[in-house]
Amino acid sequence: MPLIDISPRIDSASPVYPGDVPLRIRTICEEPALVTAFEMTPHLGAHVDAPRHMGGRGDVSELPLDLFVGECLVVDCVGVDVIRPEHIPNEVPERVLLKTGFVMGESWPSSYPYVSKAAVEKMAALGVRLVGIDSPSIDPQDDKLLSHHLAIASDMVILENLRLNDVSVGAYRLIALPLAIAGLEASPVRAILEK
Repeated sequence: MPLIDISPRIDSASPVYPGDVPLRIRTICEEPALVTAFEMTPHLGAHVDAPRHMGGRGDVSELPLDLFVGECLVVDCVGVDVIRPEHIPNEVPERVLLKTGFVMGESWPSSYPYVSKAAVEKMAALGVRLVGIDSPSIDPQDDKLLSHHLAIASDMVILENLRLNDVSVGAYRLIALPLAIAGLEASPVRAILEK
């Protein structure tokens, strides 16, 4: 089966939330082999938010891996600025990816599609355990992160900044494993879909 990479490429010019840490790579040594070190926010590129991000218990190393591997549904939300309950099908698997058509530019956007609290409530009621989106956040810019809080309180993990532009809506198998780094509230993922 062909794999579809839904992770944007990360480099030093990748936009980050204002005040956050962009990717920086430095060389530690070049002989007898090249060794580098890097620094960046764990919210750069395709990433997962753990409960700790919203003051809950559990960092990325403690997340159950089965959340990140399995059946998912890519839902058509292209052209929708605010994803509401009516945009979420009434029957969904445990993993839902919201395709809005958003593509990250060269700088952090002032607005982007996001998920309403009511849509998160509907997904929680339907048994969704993972919600993903192709915009930088499930909450609007400069918000109180209400959808984040509700998702985390509902034992739902959040995948953000996916690249879904070239993905057709429908059923897939998702693989998007976080790094097992103790203490982190988020982790980059290499997210892929399998038809």
